[in-house]
Amino acid sequence: MAIYMLGRIIGGLLTLLCVSALAFFATALAPGNPAAVLLGNMATPERVAAITKLMGLDQPLPMRYAVWLRETLQGNLGTSNLSFRPVNDLVLAALPATLELAIASLVLAVVIAIPLGLVLAQRRDRWWTRPISGIVTLGISVPGFWVGLLLIVLFSVTLKLLPSGGFVPLGRSLSGNLRSMVLPTLTLAIYLIPSLVRFVRVTAVSVLREDYIDTARAKGVGPTAILLRHVAPNTLITTITYIGLQLGVLISGAIVVEIIFAIPGLGRLGLNAVLNRDYPVIQGVVLLAAAGYVVVNLAIDLTYALIDPRVRAR
Repeated sequence: MAIYMLGRIIGGLLTLLCVSALAFFATALAPGNPAAVLLGNMATPERVAAITKLMGLDQPLPMRYAVWLRETLQGNLGTSNLSFRPVNDLVLAALPATLELAIASLVLAVVIAIPLGLVLAQRRDRWWTRPISGIVTLGISVPGFWVGLLLIVLFSVTLKLLPSGGFVPLGRSLSGNLRSMVLPTLTLAIYLIPSLVRFVRVTAVSVLREDYIDTARAKGVGPTAILLRHVAPNTLITTITYIGLQLGVLISGAIVVEIIFAIPGLGRLGLNAVLNRDYPVIQGVVLLAAAGYVVVNLAIDLTYALIDPRVRAR
């Protein structure tokens, strides 16, 4: 198991190195000059050249990347070209809202999708599973932003029960935080649930066709016991891996949700940085998102190893 985890850690570090290079060179080679954007209407060739030299943009790209990587490894993500604030401060200020949204949505999606997928698999011959499966298939094709807009129209405009946007920090007001996060969490969870339900259902159906399930039935084990003792654990192993693969969908969905509901998270911070060509912020957000992806997948690999004894034996 130690060799297994060591290989995963090395792979994660190599992934972060590749992402850092991609994020840096993609922004550095993008059209436009950050110095000209910073100066705006006051830009002249002389001023642009002076600011370019001051920002170190006149240096060769490999040298700039080496300097940026060295600073990043020391915990310094640079300074925003737009607000002149440290990128670390901007990211730390936006991180709590994104973490709360992502964790709450993922937990809600898992709590609903896994039991529903197991039930649909076990009762797949019942008439009522077909319309539910149809709704799940329809949910996969529905854009997340459309769901968010419908929820705003229903709960904010029509019923006037919940705010249509904004974010109240948890430390300021618990009730205000819960009210501000209900609709964004529902939107992102609804975006995740259909694909997760379908995956759990397909995996559980394949488990139900295994020989040991027939043996359990022959021994007189009831359907509920079979589902809980045999189907659910074996389905959970592959489902955990699938959830890890869905983190990219979770991150992209969180960006859209943050924009719709005006949540000051990493997604909104990254979008504003892209629109204003604030390259240090873009690089910091991309690198942090990749680091989160790698860390969560390492945790999932560890959980997978704890659940599956075949992995522990490696």
